[in-house]
Amino acid sequence: MNQIITPYKILSADCDRHGFWRMNRILVLMQELAGEHSEQLGFSFANTLKLGAVWVVTRNEFEVLRYPVIGQRVIGRSFPGRARRGIYPRYYQIEDEQGKALVRGSSFWALADVETRSMTDRQEIVDAMPDNSALTPYFRNPMAPEEVQGEDIKTGAWQPVYTDLDRNGHVNNTRAADWALCFLSQEADLSRHPVKSLAASYHKEMLEGQQVDLAFSFRETAFGLRCETNGEAALKMSGTLSEKAVPPGEALY
Repeated sequence: MNQIITPYKILSADCDRHGFWRMNRILVLMQELAGEHSEQLGFSFANTLKLGAVWVVTRNEFEVLRYPVIGQRVIGRSFPGRARRGIYPRYYQIEDEQGKALVRGSSFWALADVETRSMTDRQEIVDAMPDNSALTPYFRNPMAPEEVQGEDIKTGAWQPVYTDLDRNGHVNNTRAADWALCFLSQEADLSRHPVKSLAASYHKEMLEGQQVDLAFSFRETAFGLRCETNGEAALKMSGTLSEKAVPPGEALY
């Protein structure tokens, strides 16, 4: 129960037109590992809802070491670290069937009060978290996204629709990674230089029908995306592309 180990098959729907695992699908798998493990520990969506709270992610970060290919079977591993002041760190590794790491990542999770939508905590959840002090995190704690100063900032707007929403009733955090990828496709050769790393922080809910203003910047191999609602930052994201030209299945380093 200290960690979750789950097999997964890379689907063509998970990948972009060049066969690379889309970064939003990497985030989705991280999210599913966290959700499934939380359910095993007794803190499912339904159970936390009974406590008047829901799980929300506040930061994500991952680094790709090697992209899997379509149809490849991979293993997802995840475990939580020690909770501190309402923040629940979690670590992830996606590896091939031989145990070789493909992606490593981490996230900060928190509980949000369903009425006030502000961060809260529940001591019964803190007390019941497993002691994983003997486990070595797969990755560092998630860093804040960097400000990428590009020469040409591209802007756009999105009005979230029903299919953008998750069970919490707001835009799922993974959606912004697809928005960033659409901008990236206009700036870089993604057929040879896929995403190598990504960091994201979440500051404010994005709701159905609410306009989300997007600002994308790109410089050399670095990119950044800022999402605002009503003039306030809702989400910040930054990442890098592989400097090395690689096909799926070949190491990025």
